[in-house]
Amino acid sequence: MNPLRLEAPAKLNLSLRVTGRRPDGYHEIESLLVLLDLADRLLLMPGCSGLRLDGPAAGGLPIDADNLAWRGLVAGLDSQPDLACLSVEKQIPVAAGLGGGSSDAAAAWRLGRRWRGAAEGPSADEVRELSAIGADVPFFAARQAAAVVTGIGEQVEPIQLAASDRLHAVLATPPRPLSTAAVFAELKPAEWSTEPALPLDPLVEAPNDLLGPARRLRPELDDLFRLVLAAGGVPRLTGSGPTLFVLTDDGDRAAAVAARLRRAGVRVAETRLRTEPASIEALSEDEETP
Repeated sequence: MNPLRLEAPAKLNLSLRVTGRRPDGYHEIESLLVLLDLADRLLLMPGCSGLRLDGPAAGGLPIDADNLAWRGLVAGLDSQPDLACLSVEKQIPVAAGLGGGSSDAAAAWRLGRRWRGAAEGPSADEVRELSAIGADVPFFAARQAAAVVTGIGEQVEPIQLAASDRLHAVLATPPRPLSTAAVFAELKPAEWSTEPALPLDPLVEAPNDLLGPARRLRPELDDLFRLVLAAGGVPRLTGSGPTLFVLTDDGDRAAAVAARLRRAGVRVAETRLRTEPASIEALSEDEETP
């Protein structure tokens, strides 16, 4: 078997409505998700075993069975890896609302499936298994550039966005991460959404019901909102945060917003929305570098 390589893209929640809570305590949502060019890179290699992490966002992540990418690989292989090792180059900030861990799990799952010659598309039972790893994993495993996700994340409906161009995104991530579980625990029933269906135009600002609890847990988000506004952007929260994003169809404007934020000391990434999901590459043995 030749080495297999796959990008694991970050995501943005262009909108997020909390519509209820199940008896098991999980919240039901309706969210419009899109993929970004910003991505981790995974490599599945023969003749070795174990998990290797590197890259600027790898610090503090587990390198054992608790790692989401490793859990995805085991699910994709339907067994513990035998003479196959997984390398993950982390570019996506951790616990930032960008879905990096879930995307790694889905990408590793896809690699495991290809490794054993199984179809990439998940069955209904496999979707439930993937959602147990992380709420965003079914979206990433569905191989769609954009989708409306409902339920607890397991229902994925592919869509075509109203804006067909590859939009520019500026990401502003505070230094302190934010736990998704903590944000949902802070969410009050009065903050659940009563808004109608989500707009499908990514440039139309839409509600994120997790904004209130995220701001209460991270008051410094108020300062970041002000900095983004002062830089000429319209700040929006992705997922449970704490990353704020600005979307525009103007590349020069995106670059100017990013430059002003960097001068203010903000950690910034410039990227674009994807129009296609990532594809698995089969490499020759001399191409094993992620």
